[in-house]
Amino acid sequence: MTGWKTLLFNTAIGLLALGAEVAENLSLVEPGTVVTASGGPLAVLAMGAANILLRHVTRGPAGWVRS
Repeated sequence: MTGWKTLLFNTAIGLLALGAEVAENLSLVEPGTVVTASGGPLAVLAMGAANILLRHVTRGPAGWVRS
């Protein structure tokens, strides 16, 4: 399996976003306590930069390649 680092990172981010949405809907967490309004764009920028870095580090395409 090639591209596992990118796949793992994006899966983790997706699960965090899903968990945050569920917690907000269940009124367990107030979103402003996790990421402030001014920190939101920086968090998105950091995720994008991490994805770019992972694509430069990963040698193959993201996901599995079948021969």
